[in-house]
Amino acid sequence: MVRATEQAGWGRAMEIDRGWLSAALDARETHAPYPLAEPTDLDQAYAMQGAYAAAVAARKGGVSGYKLAANNPRLLAHFGVSEPVWARIFRDETHLSGLRLPRAGFGDLFVEPELAAILGPGVEGLTGPVDRDGALALIERYHGAIELVDANGAAMHSVALAQAVTLNVFNAGIVLGEEGQTPATLDLPTLSVALRIDGEVVGEATGAAPQDPVEAVRFVVNDALRRGAALSSGMVIMCGTHLPMRRIAMGETEVAVDMSGLGRTVFTLTD
Repeated sequence: MVRATEQAGWGRAMEIDRGWLSAALDARETHAPYPLAEPTDLDQAYAMQGAYAAAVAARKGGVSGYKLAANNPRLLAHFGVSEPVWARIFRDETHLSGLRLPRAGFGDLFVEPELAAILGPGVEGLTGPVDRDGALALIERYHGAIELVDANGAAMHSVALAQAVTLNVFNAGIVLGEEGQTPATLDLPTLSVALRIDGEVVGEATGAAPQDPVEAVRFVVNDALRRGAALSSGMVIMCGTHLPMRRIAMGETEVAVDMSGLGRTVFTLTD
């Protein structure tokens, strides 16, 4: 057995099956099918995520932020829950727009266009929960972003939410756009999003944020603190997808997301 420790900022200490953890880490590296655990509840699922993420972070330069999942009404209803879930983002998998990524670095790649909130220095030393005004004060700026999701062939529609939590909700990195806006200048109701694959528009929407991004930040900050996860200035919080998850097929190379007022975020897959 191994333990995720509060001292390391990975959450509540709990015994984790070493065989599952080793198999999960190997699957992430080799793109083999993930071993699906059977956590008894979300508390155990987050403890398992903490152990898994601690091992990945040791290889990936640490944690750069958090992502939200299942935070739109349709997915909340699908999973039969009243609150979303979150997972870690790793520093070496936090990319800037314009980069080239090797296709061999992914097993079964999906993308999601999202708003990324960047936390300011007010989060340092935070120990208790924040209300909406407190969460708003923590947000330094927003950027357009793309989340990279790699399920390694798992049928995500049939994976239980707690099982996904143990595996860090399949996060494989993010790509951040260069242009930013403050919370005061972001016009969420008119925010338009277009996803392009090799120049062709494959999805677009306006005013389609899954929830108010301030509320998204408030939830992640409060739940991460409650579960013993670390927060620091400069961390990214991915606030949920504005369009349905899109699988990137073999042969597709350029992925671009345009957000009104936030410019273009793009990456290219290479052989």
